[in-house]
Amino acid sequence: MTATATRQGSRIGLFVGAAAFAGGLWLLLNALGVGVPPFKRLWPALLLIAAAAALVDYVFVKRVPSSAGWMVTFLGFGVLGFALTLGYSDLGKILDWLPSFPTIVGLGILTTWLAEGRVSTNLPVAGMVLVGLGLIGFAARFDFLKKILPSAQVVWALLFLLGGAWLVWRYVIRAKSD
Repeated sequence: MTATATRQGSRIGLFVGAAAFAGGLWLLLNALGVGVPPFKRLWPALLLIAAAAALVDYVFVKRVPSSAGWMVTFLGFGVLGFALTLGYSDLGKILDWLPSFPTIVGLGILTTWLAEGRVSTNLPVAGMVLVGLGLIGFAARFDFLKKILPSAQVVWALLFLLGGAWLVWRYVIRAKSD
């Protein structure tokens, strides 16, 4: 195996190694009679371990911008998982936590864009659209904002119109430059 092949699999290896270590520690503590919480309450820790593996990969191993984005994404979903698992948010009230999905993914994309040195023009648009969708979803949960904001259908219509126009414009600009 070449050094390049080893480095490419480093994030997965870091995650599997860290998860195996954490799982082994949990099993050992449980076997020794130490009161550890059941796994059904700790599963989001796997996402936090993945975030830590992506951070280590970015800082110490490869410096690939996507590692920074994955770190933010795993961290966000890990925190959301703990909020749902530990009862800080009600799983049954899907509209209370569903806007977290586009917000977390959007923040991960924006982190990747920042880590790469703000080179790409696609990443910030995608990241801002997703964060915007998430924030609109959260804003709809507050009564005073419901009164001043347009309906969700109007927001989606505007987003589709703007996004479609932007994509067509980019296609025309690229076609002219070729």
